[in-house]
Amino acid sequence: MKNAMDILKDLIAIPSVNPMGDSAADPTICGESEVNEYICGFIKKIRLDPIVQKTVLPGRDNVGGMIYKGEKYRTIVFQCHTDTVGIGGNKNLLNPIEKDGCIYGRGACDCKGGLAAMLVALAEAAKNPDSVKNNIIVMGVSDEEYSFKGSLALCEQLPTKGADFGIVGEPTECLIVNGFKGVARWDISTGGKAFHSSEPEKGISAVYRMAKIVSLIEKYQAELIRDETISVGTIRGGSAVNIVPDSCTIEIDRRLTKNTSPEKALYNMKKYLSANLDFDFTMSELKDAQNAVLVSQDHSGVKMMSGIASEMGVESKPCQVAFGSDAFRMNAAGIPTVLWGPGSIRTAHTDGEYVTKKDLDMSVAFYHRLMIEGVMN
Repeated sequence: MKNAMDILKDLIAIPSVNPMGDSAADPTICGESEVNEYICGFIKKIRLDPIVQKTVLPGRDNVGGMIYKGEKYRTIVFQCHTDTVGIGGNKNLLNPIEKDGCIYGRGACDCKGGLAAMLVALAEAAKNPDSVKNNIIVMGVSDEEYSFKGSLALCEQLPTKGADFGIVGEPTECLIVNGFKGVARWDISTGGKAFHSSEPEKGISAVYRMAKIVSLIEKYQAELIRDETISVGTIRGGSAVNIVPDSCTIEIDRRLTKNTSPEKALYNMKKYLSANLDFDFTMSELKDAQNAVLVSQDHSGVKMMSGIASEMGVESKPCQVAFGSDAFRMNAAGIPTVLWGPGSIRTAHTDGEYVTKKDLDMSVAFYHRLMIEGVMN
């Protein structure tokens, strides 16, 4: 059987870019189907039956395997997403490079490194299923980077539906993450009056209006409570360089603590802008809304992880992060879920994305011990 390093190289070399709703995206590198085939083949090689969960996205299923102990046992789901962000035309990101004890490439830490480690740990546990203390499921989940259809299917379909605990292998630098900021996303649009650019004074620029809004949002950041943020992620406006633009739209990304709900964030933003502008604007409904989550340190799953981490000499104190993940959907569905995985979020989505061999080996050992020693009250 291949080790985690070699499996990770295989997974990086299989493109699984999320098209993010772009109909013009290169179909030869988009979708998770080839990675799914690889996972299914691996599961069969270790003599387990593949699990396939259909999503609403054709050909973009969830796939994995399970060591089943019985109905009286707890069920723990280990999952990583199989999609990646784009490569921006840099196809070298699909060629895994091993250098100085690291593996570089698209998805190295987000999230194929964690997936490779989970698969190897499952294979080791399957050699002696009598040693396993819980029902153990390892799943590769689709569409995490865009519309989360994979995690929604995971929460709604057996055998993962109603699981007792979840571990998502996002890059956390091998730290237990039991808390995640909430997310609120929406659009803001401005209108104007189109006119030939040779006489701009006869038109009304929607872009100029939006510039005022963007400036206000930058100031608004200073008024937010500690650990909450707001960001303008995209801006689109105008139809041609020689026409005064009559429309402009921006996308907002708001990160929240438990003090602020997505609905409250939307309301407060509208109230703030309305008080400081002398023209009309429109705000969309929430396009993504997730409340902040904190899984108690006293939860038996978190305590199980902390205990094994302490025994292994790994940082065992849970912490919180700002980035989102499939753990949002799982917690919302009643599956207490935390993050733990190799690599750093700081390199995820970058051309320098990597994971170290040390982190990979640590992850295999940690996941394996959770599978064969983990006890939940």
